[in-house]
Amino acid sequence: MSLKLYELVAPTPNVRSARFCWRTRMALAHKGLSAESIPWCFTEKTAIASHNSEKVPVLIDGEKSVADSWTIANYLEDTYPTGRRCSAARAGAP
Repeated sequence: MSLKLYELVAPTPNVRSARFCWRTRMALAHKGLSAESIPWCFTEKTAIASHNSEKVPVLIDGEKSVADSWTIANYLEDTYPTGRRCSAARAGAP
């Protein structure tokens, strides 16, 4: 398993500031998973276009790509059911 996460970067190196990316990071941590960070800037839309998205976060899990923090949380819950449950995922709350 090799998870990769496209995340919005701030002007300061190693600073991730997008709240939706943080939501995904928290869902990963809650499930006991980690992902390699792929820094992304607004001007790099072509970098994620092949994943059917124009915005981050985008999670890459092998050959599968998932966009949108809520969709990613549900994907993690369905794909990695062991460990702690993301309580809001699949419960119907946005």
